Amino acid sequence: MPNYSNYDIIPSNMPVEKRGKSEQLPTVESAWLLELSHFIVEANTHTWAGDGVEVPPQRPGYKELEYKRGDWYLRDSYTGYFRAPGMTTVYYNEIPVWTQSYGGTGMAESHYPMAEPTFQFLRAALKRVTPELPFRGPKEFTRKDFRYRFHLDEGDITDFAWRESISYQGIAVFLQRGFGGLVVHKTRQPIQPWETAK
Repeated sequence: MPNYSNYDIIPSNMPVEKRGKSEQLPTVESAWLLELSHFIVEANTHTWAGDGVEVPPQRPGYKELEYKRGDWYLRDSYTGYFRAPGMTTVYYNEIPVWTQSYGGTGMAESHYPMAEPTFQFLRAALKRVTPELPFRGPKEFTRKDFRYRFHLDEGDITDFAWRESISYQGIAVFLQRGFGGLVVHKTRQPIQPWETAK
């Protein structure tokens, strides 16, 4: 997996069309990836981070939220509370094209009584997601005694791994990890996500 230390959402080795000496036109792939990143950010503010309304779950025992716009559709599915693993799936033209799984330690057991304010703080952090880093929250966010940190361990929007943590008065109270990337389907040959059609 390539390492993009500057957190580019578009792979740096992606071919682009050139016009003149300095102007570059985006390829279909890079334009699609940019639209995907913007959609993930938009959907984030309408689902869990934005106190979105739960929808009937596809899996028993799970809580699920969704957001739709045009050809794009995001569904977030998780179970549990103090430790709540889950998966976010983005559909384009009704076909799954991008996923993100998350889970891990969750709330430190010794800090279970702080879960509600911690999760309210996490929602505030996740509302600050940007298209440049659309996976979870910003690199760092602080409010009163809470501090959120996000680290992209490797990759970009196409293939990635990350970790996030929340501390309270300098003590770690929440930890989670995630990974994901594009979904590539197959008929007789690979079908890239931006090539899907109804």
